[in-house]
Amino acid sequence: MDRIDALRTFVRVMETGSFTQAANDLGLGQPAISKRIALLEAEFRCRLFVRNTRRLRPTPEAERIHTLAKEIIAAFERAGAPTRSTSPRPSGTLRMSAPTSFGRAFFRDTVAEYMRRYPEVRLDLRFTEQFVDLIETGTELAVRVGELSSSSLIARRIGSVNLFLVASPALLLRSIVPLLPVDLHKLPCVTYSRFSPRDQWTFESESGRHVVEITPAMTCDDADVMAEAALEGLGAAVLPSWCAVGHIAAGRLVHLLPDFTISPLPLNIVYPDARWMSHRARLFRDLVVERAGSLFESPGSRTAGPSA
Repeated sequence: MDRIDALRTFVRVMETGSFTQAANDLGLGQPAISKRIALLEAEFRCRLFVRNTRRLRPTPEAERIHTLAKEIIAAFERAGAPTRSTSPRPSGTLRMSAPTSFGRAFFRDTVAEYMRRYPEVRLDLRFTEQFVDLIETGTELAVRVGELSSSSLIARRIGSVNLFLVASPALLLRSIVPLLPVDLHKLPCVTYSRFSPRDQWTFESESGRHVVEITPAMTCDDADVMAEAALEGLGAAVLPSWCAVGHIAAGRLVHLLPDFTISPLPLNIVYPDARWMSHRARLFRDLVVERAGSLFESPGSRTAGPSA
């Protein structure tokens, strides 16, 4: 048995915390995972994991070997890179996450293309508004909208998301049409729960920055639901381009305060240290980057796009 494969298996078990998950990710049976770990335990003459029915706990020896194993694998990859004429076909399970609304709008075509190109890979996609802990959950890639907090993850900027303040014609008929940001306090508003603060919107214009207090009639963590609320006339809302542009073009929503812009949100794809990125994850990341420009095309308008 190849010791490098055994070390790769050991690293994946350490990062997922599960023999079963490592087996799924590597496209192996669980007995093969156990056999590779047993080989390393015999080689190193120490126990690497303490297992019971509920959890898998690495031993102190495993924690020490983990860093060395990654260094050995990296050195092996560097040594072999110049001699490889073709890349291996990707396999195993690729686990990734993306914001719910973004995933609905943009991932269908990208995922379909990836699966056509690499049918040996199984995809495990999680659409959620929560920031998934990649290391804890064994997630290899995540798309994140908004400013990133400081972390050990690597971020690849793939675009910017434009935001639009909108309201339904019905709401404007029974309320007012705001001419200045300060007028928004007279309108009910639908706000995104992950914005902070929730009761404050900030606009930029030629005359400077405008920070206004608003009255949330509804708070939600799903942009698609916010769009539905705006269409029903429940309040004005700040929506991402993919939720707003089509409705504006069709007259179902009105773009309010067009001379006052809202700062775009950065769009990144994040992952742990690139040196340990699997071939399947690297190919998906590259496909997202490749298709980033077309992701944001809307009929008659380019509403967001890759950063310079």
